[in-house]
Order: sequence, then structure tokens, then C-alpha cells
Amino acid sequence: MSNGEAIVGSQFPLGVVGIVGSSGVGKTTLLERLLPALEAHGVAVGAAKHASHGFLADRPGKDSHRLYEAGARAVALISTEQVAVFRRLDGSLVRPPALADALGALPASLDLVLAEGFAWEPISRIVLVGPDETPRSEHLECGEVLTIVRMPPALDTKPQLPAAFVESLADDILEHARRTRRPEASPAQRPWLRPA
Repeated sequence: MSNGEAIVGSQFPLGVVGIVGSSGVGKTTLLERLLPALEAHGVAVGAAKHASHGFLADRPGKDSHRLYEAGARAVALISTEQVAVFRRLDGSLVRPPALADALGALPASLDLVLAEGFAWEPISRIVLVGPDETPRSEHLECGEVLTIVRMPPALDTKPQLPAAFVESLADDILEHARRTRRPEASPAQRPWLRPA
């Protein structure tokens, strides 16, 4: 584990695993399948996504948007089922967004975070490549590569991923987490730390 990886995501017992690859290769599709597979093992999983083209998280005209536009540095929107916080960042940054900022916004009760994108961060990663693509150097350089996955061709705009493949990848992530877990996370408290 690199120095940077020890810091990035250290609040989560199983750390952070990145899913990196070219735009459109199927990162989100893979995450949609990995999240429930890991949850089925009793792991509380969160996700962080780098939005390279920006995003609109609130709707103009809604009260929360009006408060934000009025100058609030942060607005918390909460219901009986969800909570969202809109916080201003310094928009003049010339560096890429820091994964640590995204992780800091997630609840500390998570066991593991899957990070989509953030190829420049020093985290362990799964590298996705398209059917006729070779891995790009920026996806291989900053963190430990757990595996390189050649994604199948897309059908109906999404790659089709067999259940056995997704389960095997979830097992690989858990095995990596068992090897690199924080010492204070005990198997008695965390059932996913017990050997399979």
C-alpha cells in the first residue's frame, strides 16, 4: 500500500478501490452490479464518482436551490429517506478534484468505497478496457492494479456482465481488502474479514 493510499480512504476499514477506464467503457455498469454483490457479503459499500463534465445536483426554483443561489456556503436537504449536502468548492482549482473531498462527504459507517474515475489518485484499482482497447498508461500508473478487465461489447448500450464474473470480481475485492485491512478492524465486528 502506498503512502497516498494509506491516507486516501483510511477512515473506511476496507479502504477504497477505484474503477478506472476510458469514457463509455462500462465503469458505471460494472459498479451497478458490484454494489449489490458486495452488499450481499455484508459489506456496507459507498460510491464516489468523478463528474468530469460537472453536474447539476439540485433543480432551479426549488427551495434548496434558492437558498444556495442566495449565497449559503452549504445547504443540507433531508427527508425521511435521504440526505444531501450541497457545499461550495473553490471553482478556481486548476488541479483535478481530490478524492479525499468526496470521501469526506460520505458517512464514516461505510466499510468500503468504490471510486469511479479518479485515475490520478494513489488507490488500488480495477482497470477496464474496451474489446479492442489496450490499457492506457494513466490508468496503470498511480495505484496498485488489482486486475485488468476486458469489457464485452455493449448490447443495448450496456456491456452484458455474467453474474459469475461479477461475483468473482467482488470476491477479488474482498480478498484484497482482507490483505490490506486496517489492523483495528476485527473479524468479530466485520464478518466480511473472515476467510472465505
